[in-house]
Amino acid sequence: MQPPTTDAGLRRVTRLVGLLNLGYFGVEFAVALTIGSVSLFADSIDFLEDASVNFLILAALGWSMHRRAEVGMLLAGILLIPGLATLWTAWNKFNMPLTPSRCRCR
Repeated sequence: MQPPTTDAGLRRVTRLVGLLNLGYFGVEFAVALTIGSVSLFADSIDFLEDASVNFLILAALGWSMHRRAEVGMLLAGILLIPGLATLWTAWNKFNMPLTPSRCRCR
């Protein structure tokens, strides 16, 4: 059994990446709400997901290898959700193609 990771540099970088992702989520989410952009909103949610994954990795660095394997399965599930949503949306668009409506910006 391998001991938990205690590398302070890895922890620092993982925390920084998580905070940067969370910060950019906030910026992009605010802009998306301000201009009414669904595309920016969706991208901001991706940054929130990235931040969540990084914070989960940060927490798991101190855990046993068995617990890390369980977290790996959880991460796979988290990453699978937007992929499945994208496939579902693409399938629906393929079966029922519609042209985008005109933007009625404020």
